[in-house]
Amino acid sequence: MWTIQSADSSIDKSLKKYRSDKDLICSYKQAIIDLTDAVDPTTLGERKHGRFKFCYSYNLTKSYRLLYRVFFEEKIIQLIALGDHKELFGRDG
Repeated sequence: MWTIQSADSSIDKSLKKYRSDKDLICSYKQAIIDLTDAVDPTTLGERKHGRFKFCYSYNLTKSYRLLYRVFFEEKIIQLIALGDHKELFGRDG
């Protein structure tokens, strides 16, 4: 089982910002369960490049993503950011 950690307070701020979006919140909670139970959490996300080259993107909804990094030796998943494509990457995808 993997341990979940936040890189900073940005995840908490994003969750407050989107608290009225029930689908997003439910998807986020399910993503946390999926990631902690996964044998290899890198298979659940898409590998990113550029600014987030060591991160993976987990699709929560059609628009929203959860960015995370995996530290295999420590069995830690570090949550980096939560938001839509433009917020995270600075452009529409």
